Amino acid sequence: MASQSKILPQLTSSKLFLTEAGIETTLVYKKNIHLPCFSTLPLLSTEEGTQTLLSIYQEYVNIALAHSTGIVLETRTWRGSPSWSSKLHLSIQQVLDLNRAAVKVLHDLRRKVETASTPIVISGTLGTIQDAYEDSTETVSFSQAQENYRSQVHVLAEEGIDMLSMMTVTNLNEAIAAVSVAREFNLPIHVSFSLETDGRLQGGRTLDDVIREVDRVTENYTTYFGVNCAHPHHIMTALRGVSEDVRSRIGSIRGNASLKSHEQLDNTLVLDRGDVSVYVREFNGLLNMLPELKVVGGCCGTDEEHIDTLARRVYSFGC
Repeated sequence: MASQSKILPQLTSSKLFLTEAGIETTLVYKKNIHLPCFSTLPLLSTEEGTQTLLSIYQEYVNIALAHSTGIVLETRTWRGSPSWSSKLHLSIQQVLDLNRAAVKVLHDLRRKVETASTPIVISGTLGTIQDAYEDSTETVSFSQAQENYRSQVHVLAEEGIDMLSMMTVTNLNEAIAAVSVAREFNLPIHVSFSLETDGRLQGGRTLDDVIREVDRVTENYTTYFGVNCAHPHHIMTALRGVSEDVRSRIGSIRGNASLKSHEQLDNTLVLDRGDVSVYVREFNGLLNMLPELKVVGGCCGTDEEHIDTLARRVYSFGC
């Protein structure tokens, strides 16, 4: 395994770190802001949009401060690779410039609010590009994905991110390509898979299988794996089929608020925040199954109430 120059505080902390909740669903359903391709990247092109994002980030930082724990903040670059430029009606250069702005926002925030008891980790977020090829019957290849991510990661690395996060993964070619590019830039990387309601990835592969495959091909370079964009109940279903050694590779969980499937959520016009008490109860069960968990947070439909309630439960048990 190649060396990684950055030492991430969540790896050595005695307390679980927090991360954000569903910023995109908050913007769409609570603030009535249109996000093209569900992307928050264009908001960084205006002062108003930037301030809106900063106010949401601040809410999650405040929760971390209240619990004296660290937090991982993701750049708004999930739809920030060159493959998304045309769909966002931006040039590739504009997309890359907004990647720079996304990192700068978090550096500025960190300088203002970080404390010794609440370190802030800046994670450069990569997203899948498969949707960009939706008119094609072919799966995105490793070489396509690697070329796509390289320019984005180059910019994120230049701006001084602490790590990379590859989020909502369903395509192994994209995951392996992202890890290979992280290795080129000697950056730690977190790879997070998205699950269906049956606890499997889209297409039917198991969580155990895909984690083993990424580790095999990339020589265990990934710092830790995660799951996002699935309710904790469905993540629990997946973990029952995951061996102990693979569970020890899972360091991040970001659960959806709703028990609905992705198809159902994609076709709803109202926000489904789920039942916060059920969300936290199911999340609590995950803590007992994941001995190397480092970071907890939310995904679609979740907000500051979910994270604060989860934090209260987690830290009351001394995690």
